[in-house]
Amino acid sequence: MKTAYNKNQLQPLALNDDSLWGDENGVASGLDVGSFIQYLAEAVLIVSPDGIIECANAKAALLLNCIAQPLIGQQWPQFLVSRCQQQYDGLVKMVAKRILSLQAGPTEMALRCADGVIKDIELSVSFLPEPQARLVLVMRDLSRYKAECEQLRLQATTDALTGLANRRGFDEQLHKQWQQCTEARLPLSVVIIDIDFFKQFNDQYGHIQGDACLRKVASAIVQAMPQDAKLAARYGGEEFALILPNHNENSAIKVAGQVQKAVRQLQFRDAGLPASTCVSVSQGVATEFSGQYRTSMALLCAADTALYRAKSAGRDCINTSN
Repeated sequence: MKTAYNKNQLQPLALNDDSLWGDENGVASGLDVGSFIQYLAEAVLIVSPDGIIECANAKAALLLNCIAQPLIGQQWPQFLVSRCQQQYDGLVKMVAKRILSLQAGPTEMALRCADGVIKDIELSVSFLPEPQARLVLVMRDLSRYKAECEQLRLQATTDALTGLANRRGFDEQLHKQWQQCTEARLPLSVVIIDIDFFKQFNDQYGHIQGDACLRKVASAIVQAMPQDAKLAARYGGEEFALILPNHNENSAIKVAGQVQKAVRQLQFRDAGLPASTCVSVSQGVATEFSGQYRTSMALLCAADTALYRAKSAGRDCINTSN
């Protein structure tokens, strides 16, 4: 004889209790929602309309890093970071009032776990109006997905040879810094750097040594950059570029001078080249302040023009757009 149970009472049971699914004659047992969610692959919470957690499966406890203490009875909204709480409240109200369907999501939110760790999640909300109003929250951990996306983003914006930003990364950062500096009325400088006579270097020593030269110059540029410089990039071929927010023309010229000095000091004996082997760079500097240039592209073109003036002046020198 089967034991009667209250359908409104949530009773999460053990994960390996196969008796929940039915007896040997195929007769269904008293499997309530709280028991059912223990078998689901996703993290699931069942909460009251006022946010009290009434039931949670093991996946939810793991996701929330809440193993040492029970989830039941805790306020679910307290796990949401502050910027997501209002968004969640609005979502629940719309679902409960059936402005949306009885399901909403998935919506990206962020949690503060029991141990303080912040996790990005994808949250789906379902409203169960009967027999007693409850919310079913299905959570998917996005931490690994976000990490993989960030890794792909870095790969897409990084030059594989030098480890600096590539042209795509440079363009994105220049656009961002242009907006920030112009809105804040701060100067923004760009320096374009070109290795002098690099084709001859390649022809004389070969492309393997040419690649080694590019890496050495990239390292010298990074060492010469000030801490508040935003980005160093391989602009293309043997050209590099710096983005220097809050640097006026004079301070940008000083940075270019440090780059020039660092490159002049490079040695190639470790690569098996003669001790007399050396390289130099020509540089073009342009600065936006008080509306000299209408766009970031105009600023970049000005720096490029200054670079070619530097190369025409004999190389191993610095020229400005003014």
